[in-house]
Amino acid sequence: MRYSLLLAGLLLLIGCTKKESSSGNTTALQPEPEATSFAGKPLFPKPVDSLARRKADSVLALLQAKSDLSEDDYIEIGRQYVGTNRYRLAVANYTEGLKKYPESFKLLRNRGHRYITLRELDKAIADLEKAEKLIRNQADVWEYDASGKPVATYQHQIWYHIGVYHYLTKNYAEAARAFEHALAATKESKNMVGASDWLYNCYMRSGQEKKAEELLKPFTATYDTDRDHPYFRRIMLYKGLIKPEELMDENMEVDKMTVLDITKMYGLANWYAYHGNKEKANTLYWKILSTKNWEGFAYAASEKEVDNSAPKH
Repeated sequence: MRYSLLLAGLLLLIGCTKKESSSGNTTALQPEPEATSFAGKPLFPKPVDSLARRKADSVLALLQAKSDLSEDDYIEIGRQYVGTNRYRLAVANYTEGLKKYPESFKLLRNRGHRYITLRELDKAIADLEKAEKLIRNQADVWEYDASGKPVATYQHQIWYHIGVYHYLTKNYAEAARAFEHALAATKESKNMVGASDWLYNCYMRSGQEKKAEELLKPFTATYDTDRDHPYFRRIMLYKGLIKPEELMDENMEVDKMTVLDITKMYGLANWYAYHGNKEKANTLYWKILSTKNWEGFAYAASEKEVDNSAPKH
């Protein structure tokens, strides 16, 4: 396994193209795109801090030197690749792991997630639906972060990403059903906030305003969660507890925007759309697409919003 992944990394390096100036001089190597947007635009990996890259590569070298990788080893290898914006290598790693553990709902859940990142939606839903069948009727199985802290159940994560898939295909009824399942599979407040935000948007887009309003009743300004998180702040806006300018500065410079910023901006754009200002919403969707944060679901969702519209300035 370790040799195939090392070879994949080498091929990515070889795949970089040299850019020549008009005088014929060769300049810096240009990376291959990690993915292609829904509109056919190449999506390039963002630069990674050199120290973070070295740390990730050090962990990868230790793991890939093992003679027999466990299911969790493949998960950790994927985490290191994803953390350094190497999504295609993460997918290749999960694929390699699935050859050894073909019934691993853990590897399928993670590969399905990253197929969404890479805009390969058919592959994503195939993995996620298989993962859901494999874990169905099991007791809670927890995912852990790099520090070993439990962060969410696999049941929640699988349904959550099935919901994102259907949301991106604009099947809001199926997306709502998936996010309802995701809510039922968690008691963690942060996960409840995130799934409820997506579910609210599903209800609003399918004309179920009363259900959307009812859904958000438990979320007060003092709700026990990370109250600075974009999804919670978006919910506060939906409920009218904060104003648009309190969610974020919509005039923020594009180059300064992070994934968290575009997550807030996508919620703000939706809020404008629900209040009848489609032109303002469209402007913000296009602004999101002017950033380099294409790995965020808010970016992918904005791609789908502007499928049939022209940029507004």
